[in-house]
Amino acid sequence: MTRNRSLFVVTILGGYAMVVTGWFMHIPVPQDVSPSVSIKQQDMDVLHEKLAAVISSTPDKVMTGPGLVSAVGGARVKLLNAGPQEIIIPLPQLSDSQVPLSFLIRSTPRDAVVEYRIQRREKLNDIVSITLNGERNQQVRLEWSTVVLIAGKAISPQPPLPDAYRSATGCVQAESPEITRLAESLWPDSRKLEEYARNIQEFIREMKPVKPPRSMDALGILNSGHNGICTANVNLAVALLRAKGISSRSLAVIPPISQRLEMHRIVEYSDGEQTYFFDPSSLYVDVPMKPWQTLIVAKSTVADEELAMKPRMSASLGCPYAQEIELLSSGITLWGEDFFWTLAKPLARFEPNDEAVSLAAEAWAKFLNEGLLSEGQLKASSASTSADLIEALQTK
Repeated sequence: MTRNRSLFVVTILGGYAMVVTGWFMHIPVPQDVSPSVSIKQQDMDVLHEKLAAVISSTPDKVMTGPGLVSAVGGARVKLLNAGPQEIIIPLPQLSDSQVPLSFLIRSTPRDAVVEYRIQRREKLNDIVSITLNGERNQQVRLEWSTVVLIAGKAISPQPPLPDAYRSATGCVQAESPEITRLAESLWPDSRKLEEYARNIQEFIREMKPVKPPRSMDALGILNSGHNGICTANVNLAVALLRAKGISSRSLAVIPPISQRLEMHRIVEYSDGEQTYFFDPSSLYVDVPMKPWQTLIVAKSTVADEELAMKPRMSASLGCPYAQEIELLSSGITLWGEDFFWTLAKPLARFEPNDEAVSLAAEAWAKFLNEGLLSEGQLKASSASTSADLIEALQTK
């Protein structure tokens, strides 16, 4: 890990600008990562255009059941120095009820990126490491697209969260008196976790602004009274769950609602031997959420939460590490109004059968190991039934 002295930093936090002087900016390097796999770039522009045509031909709507969902996203950065610079972004995860089918990424200008590499971080999150090497003051746009299969039931059932996710961390102050008192007041007589989650959701929904938020940690947002920042809402919800001994964590997700967002956050919590999701920001009020209401791109770890309160070049205080885009070099910065964005929408609605799920998971695992998409994975993006999906994935 390295530190870079920053004399003047402006952080945008939910519409509020924080000007901070004299901070040491923290540039954490991903820990416990797997060996990297280079993403093959043959005909990448052509493939992008083909997938873009499939996505753009589909009407904008909200996903209401299992099937295929598309997601696109982008980032714009500016190179402050010439020479190699590195960033990471999350990949859609093979987890819970979802299986990614494809992932494409490119840059403008194309020669500004040296390599895209797949890695797994802390044995949990798949990421893409991007090495840039352009000219000083050059702006670079990154664009990516993916298609993900979402089933109506768990594809990769998750075990209960470890006990480590019951503990207080830098951005989740579960042991503070303010949090514990609030948790006690929201705890239902029934002692049912589903009802407790609903009470947390309602409390956050009804919060009233008192002062501008200065950070996105649980205490910071509770004291500010603001409820318009999803990351902060999740930190508060997780703190309230952990205050009652409930294992929980934040997830970075893209809601398939055909609406352009930066990213969204929801909560994952354990109840007995099962894990469930809910949205403290009430974009979805279902508790628990349905599998097709979210596309998971990152699951926070305890280490991610501890890094949240260390000033970083690409994130506001309180945002867990590696949930969106992370800058791993000091010679690069986010740039412009479209510095990071995502959008997801449904492509086709159908319940995939076990064979389709198995073939999709096998193909994605091969991509993660080899960095090359098959023709069948690309054809699968146009499937509208399990039979279509199986036929596409069996393409040689």
